[in-house]
Amino acid sequence: MDKASVDEASTHAAEQGLADRVTFALGDAAEPVSGRYDLVCVFEALHDIADPVAALRSARDALVPGGAVLIGDEKVADHFTADGDLLERLNYGFSVLHCLPATRAEGATVEAGTVLRPGTVRSYAAEAGYGGFTDLPVDHDLWRFYRLDPS
Repeated sequence: MDKASVDEASTHAAEQGLADRVTFALGDAAEPVSGRYDLVCVFEALHDIADPVAALRSARDALVPGGAVLIGDEKVADHFTADGDLLERLNYGFSVLHCLPATRAEGATVEAGTVLRPGTVRSYAAEAGYGGFTDLPVDHDLWRFYRLDPS
């Protein structure tokens, strides 16, 4: 949705000598993509996608046999609790001030916001047809990582 960012990423890839194997394209993540991939990454984006289930379905359909989807999104608590910790409150602030309004502007089918809990990601994955879901044991202050497998 942001041509300037795609152009900038392409320029950086070329400067680093990666343009022969890394490309960037402007498009709708929910639409089918050409090509087959070993790995599809969704970093810092699933909570902003207007139709996350369709996007995950498109990613699944683009995988080669044995391929996987890797998601990195905000690290939030497994379940809502009143008050929450500092990180939880910070993510709600991001959500209210940017993520939810931006997603709503796209005509979203789902308005998840920045506080995307593991159970929500798991339900999106199941609805998109994934048979495997792993909340990866990666220790990071701000991000949580998930692996989705088609079967």
